[in-house]
Amino acid sequence: MEDKKYTAYCGLYCKDCIPSNQRLFQLIYELDHLLKELKFKKYAELKSESNLLYKNYPQFEEMLGELGKLECKALCTQGGCKKDCEIRECVEKKKYDGCWECSDYKNCNLLGKLKQFHFIEDNLDLIREYGPEKWTSYRKKHYKWL
Repeated sequence: MEDKKYTAYCGLYCKDCIPSNQRLFQLIYELDHLLKELKFKKYAELKSESNLLYKNYPQFEEMLGELGKLECKALCTQGGCKKDCEIRECVEKKKYDGCWECSDYKNCNLLGKLKQFHFIEDNLDLIREYGPEKWTSYRKKHYKWL
């Protein structure tokens, strides 16, 4: 049951994705709050006089904020992750459980962006073969760089 619950429409397994890593987002939140509490921005300004790298602190703050925005607050099938997901819209429109039910998933333009980062076709093949309830023990690497 857990396999199906965490299987996204596109064939990703939510627990494997960076945006669902709760520990990461807790640490981002804690670091952000601690830096603000310490007024680290002012420290970085003063420190930049002797170390030019601290001049980049505003970009670090901005990046930390952007990282926080990656967090998925709900599962894909519950409307989580990307709010305006074209893949979710397509699957729901076709009344599928996921892309694995589509005969054209190997040529789908909507999956194209995900293929840059993920092994989508491998997952969809596995889901098609084993079903969304039993496929995850067969999955391989999630991200192409791991």
